Amino acid sequence: MALIGSFQGLLIDGNSRQIADARAVLPASIRIEERFLDLNNLDFIRTAFPKLGVLSIDIDGNDYWFLEKLLDIEPSVISIEYNPSFLDRSISTVYDPAFDRTKKHASGWYHGASLAALAKLCGAHGYSLAAVSDGGINAFFTKTGSLDPKAAWKPSVLRGKWSDTTPEQQWDAVKHMPFVQV
Repeated sequence: MALIGSFQGLLIDGNSRQIADARAVLPASIRIEERFLDLNNLDFIRTAFPKLGVLSIDIDGNDYWFLEKLLDIEPSVISIEYNPSFLDRSISTVYDPAFDRTKKHASGWYHGASLAALAKLCGAHGYSLAAVSDGGINAFFTKTGSLDPKAAWKPSVLRGKWSDTTPEQQWDAVKHMPFVQV
């Protein structure tokens, strides 16, 4: 467990219950802040550390837009949630500073960006896809990644299990929503 104390981190969440859970289990080397983020209040992340090892984004909404704004920090690894319900389209939800996926669409499937969109954005900054989680939700980008996003894409195992739907059915449910082609 010596490794736990040898790094620092910053966890930001707008949910007070999740913040309480984080404070109960994370070491003191992790700074924990309860805050709802938007594109106008991200700058404190830039100055939190002189060099960033891992940038992890999972906010169920504006993920693409936050990553776009923070990519110039040049982290060693980017971990970001992608939306497998968007299949292989290069799309993102429209930016909304008060984004709440449960209010945008009853299914909760309208959020974030596709793996293709995130790979395109990261590629423009010298990052490539290095891995996709087995459950089909998180993508990992590095300067040395070499995976093809189309071949690496995976459906969300949990989403399919909970809803008894396929990714194609999920797409059919949200395809009428507003998207940004990227």
